[in-house]
Amino acid sequence: MVNIKITGDKKTVKTTTVRDHILTVPKSKKNHTGKTVRDRHIRRLPGTDLNNDEIIDLFKKYDRKGLAYPSSKKLLKEYKNSDDYDELIAVWVDYFNKKLVINPPLEPDLIKALIASESGFRHDPKENKIAFGITQITKQTLKILQDPSGEAKEFIFKNIRQKDLKEPRIAVPIAIRWLYRKQETAKSKLGRAPTHEEIVLDYKGLLKSSTKYKDKALKKYRRHYAELKK
Repeated sequence: MVNIKITGDKKTVKTTTVRDHILTVPKSKKNHTGKTVRDRHIRRLPGTDLNNDEIIDLFKKYDRKGLAYPSSKKLLKEYKNSDDYDELIAVWVDYFNKKLVINPPLEPDLIKALIASESGFRHDPKENKIAFGITQITKQTLKILQDPSGEAKEFIFKNIRQKDLKEPRIAVPIAIRWLYRKQETAKSKLGRAPTHEEIVLDYKGLLKSSTKYKDKALKKYRRHYAELKK
């Protein structure tokens, strides 16, 4: 059985239920067939999740024709390796823009500015003990993004370990998928379409914060985004 959400004139497949494991039991008045469900597992439709190997394979085979890339050479004075991940960003922004169909779509420069503000393009920043990798994904976020019945169940990842987040090829698509979720949550919190800065603040867990750190975090992202747009 497939659960389908109707949005306008479009059908969006959410999840697919289930693989039943049947157990044979003695027949009775209540059970004339002698069959009962021993356990039940959710079977997801193809294209609604990715594991580690599938992420790598999809990136290698992805059609690069017409891709929008983030601006290059704009952050090199501050970060020598800032252009190393432009292709990763371009591929995964395009993939999720098509996969999740959210308006407005995310743009590559937003992702690049976010990475600059989160980690300075370092694979494993040491100062933060609760977030990991180039995109600073937390343990809780990683858990949510792998939960087939959780808030991001429309598209999840499988068998991604905490140490995998130190690999940009894994961390970048995970972060972009999470930004799509943050676009939804920011809209719900604000009661209107969020700006790109508000989406980033929700990614950082600071959208409703009144701390000074909120201004500091936004200032850094805003500066990098402006540099990319010059």
